Amino acid sequence: MTEENAKSVVRSRLAKPMDRLALRFSSSMKDDKNIFYYDILVDIAHTLCLHRMGHIDDGEAKEILLGLLRIRDEGFDGLSDEYEDVHEAIEAKLTSITDSGMKMHTGRSRNDEVATCLRLLARDKLLSLMSSVLELRAILLSLAEKHIDVVCPGFTHLQYAQPTRLSHHLLAYHDMIEREFQRAKDAFRRVNLSPLGSAAFASTSFELDRIFVAEVLGFDGIVENSMDAVSSRDFALESIFVCSSLMQSLSRIAEELILWSSEFGFVELPDDLASSSSIMPQKKNPDIAELIRARAGRVFGNLSSAMMIYKAMPFSYNRDFQEINPLLYFSMESAEICTILISRLLNGVKFKADVLEEKAGKGFTTATEIADMLVQKLKIPFRIAHKIVGSLAMEQKFNPTKEDIVRAAMNVSREVAEKAKQIDEKDLMEVKTPERVVERKKNTGSPRREEVIRMIESRKSLLEVDVEEVENLVERLSASLERLYSEIKKLTGE
Repeated sequence: MTEENAKSVVRSRLAKPMDRLALRFSSSMKDDKNIFYYDILVDIAHTLCLHRMGHIDDGEAKEILLGLLRIRDEGFDGLSDEYEDVHEAIEAKLTSITDSGMKMHTGRSRNDEVATCLRLLARDKLLSLMSSVLELRAILLSLAEKHIDVVCPGFTHLQYAQPTRLSHHLLAYHDMIEREFQRAKDAFRRVNLSPLGSAAFASTSFELDRIFVAEVLGFDGIVENSMDAVSSRDFALESIFVCSSLMQSLSRIAEELILWSSEFGFVELPDDLASSSSIMPQKKNPDIAELIRARAGRVFGNLSSAMMIYKAMPFSYNRDFQEINPLLYFSMESAEICTILISRLLNGVKFKADVLEEKAGKGFTTATEIADMLVQKLKIPFRIAHKIVGSLAMEQKFNPTKEDIVRAAMNVSREVAEKAKQIDEKDLMEVKTPERVVERKKNTGSPRREEVIRMIESRKSLLEVDVEEVENLVERLSASLERLYSEIKKLTGE
């Protein structure tokens, strides 16, 4: 059968070919390149199921499978673009190769077919994304370990607030990114379920082994209810959300790299991830970080768009779902690329330890510790100590002496001023030196050196567990595909 005849079979209910503008408007072929390989896998798995259940014989199964392998090898560009989607194009191509191809769609709809393809893609992209996130976590932990002794300023409201360690700041990045990993891992569990065998939505009278199909495609199980299987796209929305959440975290890191490479002077960005000005020869622009920050906005928009499309969809399948697909493709690709680029930025960035340490005490960042010392030493309420140190800040006494504190305490009461005379120089040095201030923080999760080292080590251990888990997932999926191709070999001898 020619490909043109095959096309007419698909549209046998309709007397006229589709209007060309309507075809161009409705066709998803341009975007379907993303799921071409997955559609071949789905076709192979369904064919194996049809043979297993006795709906096609050995010869028909062999011809279909060999035809699908040929189409796979010729690639997406070997398909005609005169079809509504890749599923129709592959079926038409297969039917032009062998008449047995007309039996491949037995007991199946494009509804469960595309849902399965999308879950396969989302599953693989989530795995790839998790691997990239693991690499980023490893880099952050390595940087934290490398810069364990660098004290730097911390900020609130983008103003100098309190001294901390650079390693503590980098661990904050890590922990934020680690939660993104957990979100991706949780989403993977819900994504990795097979809709195949649900047909249009009401199942099919052809007996199928849905569990077998799920297993050879590497799924953890099936989406049991056939209507839910074809009409749900929450897995796509959740995958886009995972990307959005990750992009938000990456954007925050990118924003700080942009700020720190500007007037702050905390870092020098790597040359291969920056650009120069076309007119100002002295410029080194943080273009990649800026583009990551901007790309986050586009991914957020994709999540909003996907949710708006999905919110009013009656059960079961509607063509509107097609508009969600490119949002998924773009979001997942963007999240992975941006994760890799942030990793490269951080791996290549030069932290200016001298500048960071010099500015660790800028803006009276030790003020809180001075107030805490007054509470501890003089046994006065914190609000009284806050008032004393606040008056020192107003006078710009950022390196206060004992006399400065006694005088400021007089604004509260003579009694407090008398107590303030108990302070000695050692007390002041402990709370005016950023390095010592940081070491006074003995609570769990603080920037104290000993605590930061403990946190680094515990996170390295957690990272090893997560790496092993992802490796096991990849191995399990690879084993499923090996089983799939061994089943092909049994039937085709090739």
